Amino acid sequence: MKLEEARVEAVEAQDRFWFIKEMEVAESTASTLTIRFIIAAELFVQVFCSERSGRLSLALIGPSGRLYGRDLEHGVWHRHPFDHPQTHEATPEGMSSRPVTEFLAEVEELLLANGLI
Repeated sequence: MKLEEARVEAVEAQDRFWFIKEMEVAESTASTLTIRFIIAAELFVQVFCSERSGRLSLALIGPSGRLYGRDLEHGVWHRHPFDHPQTHEATPEGMSSRPVTEFLAEVEELLLANGLI
């Protein structure tokens, strides 16, 4: 994913998802971008994109660390399941062409199902 594509999708997602309180660009370089969607005081979604490596990391983060995540590394997707976020679960189906939006939709379901907000 190109950095500008990630940035545009993030701005669009900020308006689409009711649980996002604020979006902040945590870091931006010539080849990387880190965006945080603030949900609550100690709960946020972090998006990391590297054009150089082709890596895209999406994570729901709470007070104890990663709660759920999806990563694209070396062209292959994997998931960090909500009930075992330290593990890697292969996801050969990958993500849609709008991975930030798809991930935030998954996060919305998890937030509601687990009473996180």
